[in-house]
Amino acid sequence: MLATPCQNTGLTPTAANLALVREAVVCLVNTVRAQHGETPLQNNPQLQAAAESHGKEMLALDYFDHVSPSGATPVDRVRETGYLSDPQAGYVVGENLAWGTLTLSTPASIVNAWVASPEHLANMLEAKFRDTGVDVQPEVPRALSGGVEGGLYTQEFGVIVR
Repeated sequence: MLATPCQNTGLTPTAANLALVREAVVCLVNTVRAQHGETPLQNNPQLQAAAESHGKEMLALDYFDHVSPSGATPVDRVRETGYLSDPQAGYVVGENLAWGTLTLSTPASIVNAWVASPEHLANMLEAKFRDTGVDVQPEVPRALSGGVEGGLYTQEFGVIVR
């Protein structure tokens, strides 16, 4: 277990609090990892950039998927940031996506939804992962939101094996 409880887990994402919401997500994910005996993930700026580019693209192109309309995958996005810069190194990457409106857009609600999903929980608990990057956008793709306020979450996971 982490020594201190996670802060700001009940915030609804706004343009002014995105850093706090991102920190809450990483804290909550690391708490789940600790509960299962896994090491905490470290923030990585390249994975953060991959998550942010995907979140912004999903909003701009009004979609919600791991594969972009142009065919770009999580590996493609992570590679573009330079995280996978050594062609001789092995790697493992993963991605969790979520969106919610109103009170379902808080970090606690999003992470609880990931925990309840076997595929998302598997990413959270993957023992090989060491790095993460989280993006939170203070809105949801128009096709999903019905005009209601909310948040769009993208979390990248990774490890480079040398």
